[in-house]
Amino acid sequence: MLATDDPKIRRLARIASALVWWGFVAYFVRSVIRTRDVGPDHLIALLILGYLAGWGPYLMLSRRSPAGKSVRLAACTASILLGFLLIEAPAIVRVVDYRSVFHTPTPPWKRSGNLPDDALLYVREPNQRLRAWFQGADLHRLEGVSASRVYHCETRLDGRGFRNADDLESARIVIVGDSFVEGLQAADDELISAQLAKALDAPTANLGRTGYGPQQELEVLRRHGLPLGPRTCVWAFYEGNDLQDVETYEADRERVRLLRPESPARAWFGRSFLRNGASFLVRQGDREPTIPARRRAGEFRNAAGRSTEVYFSCGVHEGEAEQVAGRCDSPALQRFQAIVAEAHALCREKGVDLVVAFVPSKFRVYRDLCRFDLDSPCLGWPVDALPEAVETAVRSVGDEVGFLDLTPALHARAAEGELVYLADDTHWSARGHLAAALALADFLIRREAARTALAEPAPP
Repeated sequence: MLATDDPKIRRLARIASALVWWGFVAYFVRSVIRTRDVGPDHLIALLILGYLAGWGPYLMLSRRSPAGKSVRLAACTASILLGFLLIEAPAIVRVVDYRSVFHTPTPPWKRSGNLPDDALLYVREPNQRLRAWFQGADLHRLEGVSASRVYHCETRLDGRGFRNADDLESARIVIVGDSFVEGLQAADDELISAQLAKALDAPTANLGRTGYGPQQELEVLRRHGLPLGPRTCVWAFYEGNDLQDVETYEADRERVRLLRPESPARAWFGRSFLRNGASFLVRQGDREPTIPARRRAGEFRNAAGRSTEVYFSCGVHEGEAEQVAGRCDSPALQRFQAIVAEAHALCREKGVDLVVAFVPSKFRVYRDLCRFDLDSPCLGWPVDALPEAVETAVRSVGDEVGFLDLTPALHARAAEGELVYLADDTHWSARGHLAAALALADFLIRREAARTALAEPAPP
């Protein structure tokens, strides 16, 4: 008689199979209970638990031998795992990060191609080919948009991780700032830095990085800008969120300090199809209420007289109105003033001219140039005096610090029918980069002429 025909062996095999199955069930029940908040880990545990539960009646009621049932369970599970392995292979070898594919909200210091940094929070890996695609940020939650597009960016980063075509050893001008300066929505030769270099015939370094705030920009100036030996440093201040960045910097910095090195398995799971697909499904089930697109759209007529829908996700400052009120006299503005003072001291020590350029929001530039529906909330959004408040803060640092409000130059181009901002995004279009660069070039030329005149000895 074969061993498998022995009733005791069959009974033990049946008990072993049941224990293994119940062990897996208990483990994933525990995982579901531990992840009480409905998130990707919770959903994954539920899906696996559901899969095991589906096999339960078959394993308990089928008259097949325990070996036969186990073989069928193992074969089915192996085929599913093989399918997932094929999907996960690009993430395993770091070719694809599914966080980007599914647009999973992820802190920048955890995104593919970025590294955490104690002072800068995150840096981009140097000498990489950066590829990104995204839709306009102003379309978030809008329903019934007349037209939308997907923006693609493919660019090379220099040895410092910034968006410069060449590894500059020196530069006459450096520009520090955030996403407006890095300009992932524009081509390399359309950037404000490229246009300024062309207008002034002067090597210009782009030291902008998406998501940076004033504290990080000060560190960029210290770490990367001044070593290039510039004559001028242009500091781009974006009114939309720079003061919010001032307020959140220390909390984010603490989060970066507390980061622990991830194991290869944990790092893979973070960029995996399984986790990010589950995260996408969770977000679909917990989506914020949509807003009719017409309520956040303004009708703008371009230079050719054609009507264009321009969308606005917020007023002059990002966030809810009650959260961003009082920006003109906030502690964050006082902190920004102290940061500018520190930057000025560093620049003065190196003989560098510091110029702060105020970057207005799209709403400040286009509010009076668009026609809104009578029930549009955009009509009630306030436009404050932050440009004047920032200028006062900068002037108080020292008369030698330059200040340029880019609002008039951008508004003038917009009044002529140009879209200097993207119709569906908060950032400049290629024409906006050009308009800002030309205004800045004219300001720097006049500023240099005035400085030269003051330096010349008076006639006898």
